[in-house]
Formats: sequence, structure tokens, C-alpha cells
Amino acid sequence: MAASAFSIDITLPAFSATAADLQTPYERVQLTVTVYIFALGIGQLFWGSASDRFGRKRVLAVGLSIYLAGSILSIAAPSIDWLLAGRLMQGIGGAAAAVCSRAIIRDLFSGTELARNLALATAVFALGPIVAPLVGAVIAELTSWRFVFVAMALLGLLLLVLLIRMPETIPERSPDALDPRVMLRRAKRLMVHPQSGYFLALTGIILSSMVLILSGAPRVYEAAFGVTGLWFAFLFALHGLGIIVGQIANRRLITLIGTERSMILASVVLVVASGLMYVGALTDVLTAINLSALLVLFATSYLIVYSNAAALVLDPHGDIAGFAASFYGFVGQIVSAIIVSGLVYLAGESVEAWSGLLLLICIICFAAASVYLLLAKPGRVLSRN
Repeated sequence: MAASAFSIDITLPAFSATAADLQTPYERVQLTVTVYIFALGIGQLFWGSASDRFGRKRVLAVGLSIYLAGSILSIAAPSIDWLLAGRLMQGIGGAAAAVCSRAIIRDLFSGTELARNLALATAVFALGPIVAPLVGAVIAELTSWRFVFVAMALLGLLLLVLLIRMPETIPERSPDALDPRVMLRRAKRLMVHPQSGYFLALTGIILSSMVLILSGAPRVYEAAFGVTGLWFAFLFALHGLGIIVGQIANRRLITLIGTERSMILASVVLVVASGLMYVGALTDVLTAINLSALLVLFATSYLIVYSNAAALVLDPHGDIAGFAASFYGFVGQIVSAIIVSGLVYLAGESVEAWSGLLLLICIICFAAASVYLLLAKPGRVLSRN
């Protein structure tokens, strides 16, 4: 689960160096994030069904091999177009890790335990945002941005080696999982399900906040505060600590107040954090330090919404866990990549525009989670099978 976050966050401190070396506009380097996430979504749609057909372990082996090939292409990229092609391959291959990790958890757990263990896995996922920016900054400072992709290639090799000892978890394989008619039927099943369909839609919105932060933060820190390199990496890495704190709290909150109410509480925190960013930007009191503090506060909660939404989408569909996990990732990441590809151009270097757009996304998430709780019947939050 941490591989995708690592593969995005490690590149952030090297954006300026990449733009200068490849002689390309900064906005095109920002596309390396959205292209990766777009490919991550597209790839998941295939890998989930493939893992239902062939098993989680085989699919992980093939996907990680493609990720490794994309890393090598990125290392040698002579232009931004070749770099984007390498990122596309990385995203498609890395999608196998993203979807199979969720499917494996669904293979092993259901109901409230599914939500609690997804929260735990998401806390482990935070190692990516903590470690990756620091690693990327050190590499870019001492060598070249290309060695950032050497680190990703080494990660791919390590995961392939570790995969040898991983047991298969799928309870029963589905011979027709890759049949297009079956995939369409399963997609329809998820979309028309009152719980799964609703939280599929919410996923794309909440994920947009994370993608907007990832793609916009390096430029905002540099343009507004002159913060780059190791200092940026350190400040940005702090938000990973917020993720860990949030997911530890989430496991407890799910037991105490339920999955949906935990999402609403987290959405309130998101609105407060992004609102303070926006007000601080408008009043010129926002600094790199207090922006980082607010991002830590934001990080405590956005993955509560995301991981709980995942549990609510996946739980009713244990018999097609691979496809459900893949379709969930596909919808969220494609929608968020499309939305944010436009938003980064609207925001530009303006911290006011960037934080204002972030606030708008969070208000929509809070409203959507609240409306569902008001309309849902008691006891329908998670199945107990």
C-alpha cells in the first residue's frame, strides 16, 4: 500500500530540478503526479479482475515487473514526454500493488474488522509520505533527479523479492473474472448498490484533496515562501505523522461511533484545517511553518474519510473482492486525476486559490457524508457477515 505514496512523494522535492534539466514548464512536471494517478486508476480496473482470476500473488508479480520497467524508462528519459511515458508505466504496474493490498485485506476480514484493519493498513501506508520526500530531497541535493527513479527501481526489486514468501489469500478463483460482460455486470452491481455506489462517488471527491496537495504543494511552498529542497521535504514529511495519528484514532472511533460518523467527524476537521489555510492566505499570516502544521491536522483526517469509504464500498462484495477493490480505486483515481489536472492550472502559484479550492472540496465531502447518514437506515452502515 505504501508503494504508490512513496512513488509520488519522492518526486516532489525534485520538481524544480526536473523542470530545469528537461527545459520544460513547471506545470508539465506537475503532470507526472496526475499521470501516475490516472494510470494507477486505469490499471486497477484490469488488475482487480485478473487477481480474482489468477490469484493475488501472480498479479502482484506481473504488476511490479511493469512498475520496475517504468522506473528504468524514467531514469533514462531524454525529455518530459518520455518521463511522462515512464510514469504512465509505473502507474499501470503499481496499480497491482494498490488493488491487491485492499483485496487481500478483504479476503481476510469483513464488517467492522474490515474497516479497522483498513485503518491499520492506512497507518502503515503513511511510511511513504514520511520517508519519501526526505529520500527524494537528499537524492536530488546530492546527485540528480534521475536517481529518484533509481530508488523506485530498487523498491520494485525489493517488493518482488519479498513477494516470494507471501502466501496466497484468495479463497476461490473466478474463471470468468476477465470476461468483459462479467466485469460490466459487476461494475453495475457496485454502482447500483445504495451503499457502495454512494461512497464510490464520494471517493473521487475526497481523493481530489490529496492529489491537489501532492501536485500543488511543491509550487506553493516555493513561490509563496521560498522553501525548496531538504527544508520542503522535512516540512512536507511531517504530514505523514498526522496520517498515523488519524488512523490510530480511526480504529478506536469506528468501534465507538461507527464508520460513517467517524467520516463526518473527520470531514469537520478537514473543513477547519483547509478553512484556516484559506483565511491565513487571505490575511497574509500564513507561513511555511503554520501551513505545515495545518497540513498535519488535515492529514489526520483525509485518509479516515478515504479508508472508511473503501470499507463501505468493499464490504458488501466479498465474493468479488478483487474487482470491487479495483473498481473503487479506478473510480477514485480517475475522477481525482481529471479534476486536479484542471485545478492546478487554476491555482497556479497562488496559495489563496490553492487553499480555497481545497476548502471547497472538503465542504462537499462533509455535506455528502452528512446527507448519507441522515438518509441511511440504522444498522445499514456495515454488514456483519
